[in-house]
Amino acid sequence: MIQNHWARLPAPARALLTAAALLLGAVALTFAMHNQDTYRTGTWDETSQSLVFGRILQIQNHQSAPGGFLGNYLVEGRDPQQDRYLFRENASVRPEEYQPYTHQSGLQGLAFGWLNKVYSLINQGGEARERMLYTTNSILLYLASLCLAAAAGRVFGPTAGLGFAAAVLCAPWVQRGMKNLYWCLWTWWLPALAGLLVWQLARRRGRVPGWGYGLVFGAVGLRCLCGFEFISDFLILCEAALFAVWVDALVRRAPARPWFFRMVYTGFAAVGGFAAALGVWFAQNVAYFGDAGEAWRSILEAATRHSLGGDASIPAVISLYLTSADPVLQLGPVALPPLALIALGAAGLALMALGQKFGLRPAGSLPALAALWCLGLLAPLSWMVLAKMHCQIHTHLVPILWNFALAPATLTVLGALVWQLARGLRRRRTT
Repeated sequence: MIQNHWARLPAPARALLTAAALLLGAVALTFAMHNQDTYRTGTWDETSQSLVFGRILQIQNHQSAPGGFLGNYLVEGRDPQQDRYLFRENASVRPEEYQPYTHQSGLQGLAFGWLNKVYSLINQGGEARERMLYTTNSILLYLASLCLAAAAGRVFGPTAGLGFAAAVLCAPWVQRGMKNLYWCLWTWWLPALAGLLVWQLARRRGRVPGWGYGLVFGAVGLRCLCGFEFISDFLILCEAALFAVWVDALVRRAPARPWFFRMVYTGFAAVGGFAAALGVWFAQNVAYFGDAGEAWRSILEAATRHSLGGDASIPAVISLYLTSADPVLQLGPVALPPLALIALGAAGLALMALGQKFGLRPAGSLPALAALWCLGLLAPLSWMVLAKMHCQIHTHLVPILWNFALAPATLTVLGALVWQLARGLRRRRTT
């Protein structure tokens, strides 16, 4: 009965109601998980976040940063979090106290700076506005995650979608980091959402309009304007949905060529977004240094320090993170480190394949699900190959990559397995 009423609604009404439900769910999860609280769920990489608070303070005091970069109070002998404390105290600052941070374009500092001015109309207290900024960041993370979880649920069964959502709720790294104003974890899902939209457009219309690829361009560009770190992971996630459909078509011997070209076009759009963000960063450096050569040297220095040097090989870096005992997911006493997640995902796929042989059909394509899981494993590994020096230095950052690929893919597999078994049991009872 409910499905009939829903189907009778106009498509715009269904889209609006779905968006409202997802937003309400994101708000509810933010407060239920206490993510709006400054300290309750922990903190992650507070040093980097200080850059954003420096930029917010500049905007709050009607000052501009040279070249448009993030403000930075990290001078020798000062507390790395001094600018955050100054923000909470509504302190006045002087332009000469800033050092420009030329290794990042700083879109997040600009965006949160203007949002803070809006929030100041509601509450003048610095601590209250800090919580409002954290709440906004957390809601956006949950909203992006729920959109992807809903898609997983529609394709692979409701419990698969619940598994995807659980991968966010049970992730200590994400729960600590979702409030961080520098990393803006919700933007990490934007490329995956854009790729998912390309898949939906192709499925419903039989083609992808130019604006669909334009959204891929914008999603990757926006992510890169907030930071180029972990870019290989996001570029792979851009292709995840399309790659899964392409693999499924190959296995079924269905027309796969259109999906291959959609992957290619999506890849070009994603690289274009990366290049556009790089161009903005270069222009900012030129504005600051006053010389294109010096600007390019600054960019190269930032890029090469991520990949060159270090005393560990790529296999050693990968082994460091694969064998870590630090839990990627945690539910009470149950902790799942990377190797346990990989074993669970592989076992889940094997059991689904076995069930299929005994007549238990999954809700969605098993080859497509296996392709998604394989990409979920390869995406974080790609950064460890591309930027081994960055991975050697920032051991407090890199483990979170498992949560934006492997963990959601693994719990989606386990949820799909549960749905496959439930469907099989239901059919046996009715026959």
